[in-house]
Amino acid sequence: MKEPDDLSGLSMFVRIVEEGSLSAAGRALGLPKATISRNLALLEKRLGAPLLIRSTRALSLTDTGKSFFDRVRPIVRDAQLATAEVKSHQAAPSGLLRITAPVAYGQAAIAPRLLSFMNRYPAVRVDLHLHDGRVNLVSDGYDLAIRMGANQSSELISHKLADITMVIVASPSWLEQHDTPRIPADLARHPAVVNRPELSQWKVGGETVRVPWRMSTGNMIVTRDAARAGLGIAFVPEFLALRDLERGTLVRLLPDHELPMIQATALYTRAASQSVALRTLLDDLLASRPIEADAVPSLP
Repeated sequence: MKEPDDLSGLSMFVRIVEEGSLSAAGRALGLPKATISRNLALLEKRLGAPLLIRSTRALSLTDTGKSFFDRVRPIVRDAQLATAEVKSHQAAPSGLLRITAPVAYGQAAIAPRLLSFMNRYPAVRVDLHLHDGRVNLVSDGYDLAIRMGANQSSELISHKLADITMVIVASPSWLEQHDTPRIPADLARHPAVVNRPELSQWKVGGETVRVPWRMSTGNMIVTRDAARAGLGIAFVPEFLALRDLERGTLVRLLPDHELPMIQATALYTRAASQSVALRTLLDDLLASRPIEADAVPSLP
């Protein structure tokens, strides 16, 4: 008779060590202590080495057992995670998703796809928060965060959603009263509207220029509208200024100089990745689709 050589023996061994005794492992697994003891003995026989030192008071690992435990524990965890993922894939998306995203990108890129997603999956509920401040996914209870910029946390899983093209713009009325910038250094003479005060250093054509900011808005849509109102120059996503550039209510500055792109990133925890609804939504968000500039509100 062929000896069993599946993952159950390894999983049971890991549970024994984690629970601290054969009896506790049996209770956790819903199995008699005799079954746990027999399977442990079979595992040790196959390996040809003792893994545990049994006594009436305690259970301890042998040197071989400790080394074996350190190697197989992550294998067992990965196998359990893979099993859970396969099982969850069979279920339809359902439940509550709490999502946070920047206002402009959220309205232009996330909300339109989210509305379509919810129409396809009526069992999903969404609590959407659009704001430009940073959040802590765990302490604030979010399943998914959309941020501008690459992931800076090793504790979070991230996926790049898009590269956002940026533009420097000003209103025609502003340019009538000020010299049009010809080189990056000229920007230092133009008061600017910025999203936050610390975002007053702009990389333009390989140079870094500090602009004197006149207004800090805390919101990219207001930044664009302030530039259109003639309050200064602004560094904004192209999709946000596209309609104004087409209508001539904003003018692109230094069009021949390269500007850095900003990455839109989806962030979530490993625990949240178990959600069928979240994984299905991420698949949808990762599909290549144009940003809907018309979805972003614009002043008349």
